[in-house]
Amino acid sequence: MSKILKWGLLAVLALGLLIKVSLWLSVRAVMNDAIAQMAPVMDISYGSITSSFDGRVGLNRVEIRIPALRDSVRVASAELKFHGLGELLRFKERLAEGKFPEQLAISLKGLALDVHGPLMVQLYDQPAERSVLTAMSEVACGKVSSIGTSELLDMGYRTFETDAEFSYQFQPGAQRLSFKLVSATRDMADMRVGMTLANMSEKPGDLIVNPPRLALVTLEVDDNQYQRKVQDYCAGKLGLDREHYLQAAVEKVDQVLRSQRIVLDPPVLAAYAGYLKDPQSLRLELNPTEGMAWDGLEFFAAKDVMAMLRPVLSINQTQVEPLSFTWLDSNVAQSDVDAPVESPVAVAQAPTEDPHIEYVAVNELANYAGKRVQLITFDGQGYSGLLRKVDNGKVYLTLLGSGGSADMSLRLDKVHQVRILF
Repeated sequence: MSKILKWGLLAVLALGLLIKVSLWLSVRAVMNDAIAQMAPVMDISYGSITSSFDGRVGLNRVEIRIPALRDSVRVASAELKFHGLGELLRFKERLAEGKFPEQLAISLKGLALDVHGPLMVQLYDQPAERSVLTAMSEVACGKVSSIGTSELLDMGYRTFETDAEFSYQFQPGAQRLSFKLVSATRDMADMRVGMTLANMSEKPGDLIVNPPRLALVTLEVDDNQYQRKVQDYCAGKLGLDREHYLQAAVEKVDQVLRSQRIVLDPPVLAAYAGYLKDPQSLRLELNPTEGMAWDGLEFFAAKDVMAMLRPVLSINQTQVEPLSFTWLDSNVAQSDVDAPVESPVAVAQAPTEDPHIEYVAVNELANYAGKRVQLITFDGQGYSGLLRKVDNGKVYLTLLGSGGSADMSLRLDKVHQVRILF
């Protein structure tokens, strides 16, 4: 019996050693192949390879040098993590079958970028085109409208050091894919970004025919030390005390949003002012309705946009209510901003007698391809536009407005009423 136990133990140790050596060789082969393929663009080097039986493989002391920019990115440790060794082995199997892996996490510790380097210049010194997404990045700072590397150096930043982890979980049965990014940058802020996709096929090739639907988006920023430093720096530039600078910063955000035709209601601006005063936590969550057109939101009334996005905003652990905005009509005077804005897309209202409107059954909608229609859903939302087709249980519309057109689709079983507009 003792011999059996001894040889059994030796067999287990030998198997474990074989697996560990195999993992080490696999990682080295993959890295050598990647280094060879990327050699024309960048030089990659690393110190050592790590692996463990709990489903982790990684590299230490990674450096990526980009000769064309004369700059580099340094990573103290990079690790690929799975829920155990079995998940790691299944990862390779599913890739070989042309399927998405069910679980994956990439951890980066000590990711470092020099603020004065060309890479940071590319990131910070070329501001993105103004949009709703860039509103919070514009600053009231004298002649400077956005923070660049020179301002970062003046504020005391020399190197950005970040710990980050990107992970995703795929549920083949539920056809749901969840992403999560968690990062902490020294003297900057902690950030968490999440996204969930529904109707997600496990085969990448199916995504073109049947694209997934964005079901949830979350963004959270905590302990925003960067915001505090920007305020102190720009207040000094403008010669303002903190209270007056905060007022100028809120007015700047309002101005940028108005340039995108968005006018936040006073309670929302007041909540944002409270965040600037004490930037502890900001969390935004979007729960988009099924079938909404992301590239055609400007064609809908403001209240319908809110109903489709279903946003939830919390500042310093307090939910902002009511959360609303209005569209700015560029053709009216600034004093008329608070007046009701007429949307180019009709919204659901009580039916009115109009000889130019005909009501038809939902199951007859396909017969009116090429006609202008108005669809009213069971939850009271209205969509008006040119009916392109009804196919595979979905209605395809082209929304028309003074600013252009946008295509959208909507599930047929969500349509309650159909109006044909002549």
